Amino acid sequence: MNDKSYLPAARSMRGMAFCVECGREGPTFEGVCADDFRRTHALVRAPEAIDLVRCVHCGKLELGGRWVRATVDEAMLDLIAARAETDARVAKVQYTYDAHPQDDRNLAVTVKATCSVGPWQLLDSFHTRVRIQNGACPTCSKQKGRYFAGTVQVRADGRPLTEAESRRAKELVDRSGSGDEFVSGVEDVRGGFDVKVSSNPFAKRLARDLSRTLGGTVGSSATLHTQREGKDVYRSTYVVRLPGFREGDQVEWRGARYRVVGLGDSVQMEDTATGTRVRVRPRELRTARLVP
Repeated sequence: MNDKSYLPAARSMRGMAFCVECGREGPTFEGVCADDFRRTHALVRAPEAIDLVRCVHCGKLELGGRWVRATVDEAMLDLIAARAETDARVAKVQYTYDAHPQDDRNLAVTVKATCSVGPWQLLDSFHTRVRIQNGACPTCSKQKGRYFAGTVQVRADGRPLTEAESRRAKELVDRSGSGDEFVSGVEDVRGGFDVKVSSNPFAKRLARDLSRTLGGTVGSSATLHTQREGKDVYRSTYVVRLPGFREGDQVEWRGARYRVVGLGDSVQMEDTATGTRVRVRPRELRTARLVP
């Protein structure tokens, strides 16, 4: 007899399935039908209450050990997925929810779960309460504690900063920083001001941006602050030094007299004798002399 004549019969036998509990014919998983599987297995479980910490300063939420900028509604599905427990036989689960505020810090939440189990998509649900607790994220904790790791000093060579220079520089400082990088303090000192910031790389970038905007040079130094995990931790100080001249001043440089017409990443100067304009990097003008 041709072996192929057995294939239809074999397929038919494989297609036949009976629940070992109730005898119902149809798809089974681990020998039982969907109803008997549901009767003996809890697909999803969750605690009666789920705590969610929100930073009282910036509003970030703590999710999975990270602080994220999101609303409670935006974070809800991630929060549910992190705290709900699923049966080991559930291959995949998708959640939907309905939340009703009980007061400013408590939400009553009804969760529906669509679970992939064997050949089925089975539905389950549970109720929980989300409790919003006040906290402080690491960035805000450091900022409120006036923590700093780097300093940017803004000065002018041989003169105090003008009001316009100081205002322009502080406006740039106010716009700087994002995420974990922040300005923890600005202190006016004789001749200029100091900026305390959260990290040495941030201090370096801020000093560079200030020098490019105002037309200065940058110097740096570092001092040992502490040790962490056996490694030396340094605090860096960057000095942004503006030239001793200002826009409109005249300077003598390399045997010629120039009028300063613009300050910035480069200094624009006009030869008072010929009217020729040149652009010079601030570092090249260290030998320039202010003249009346």
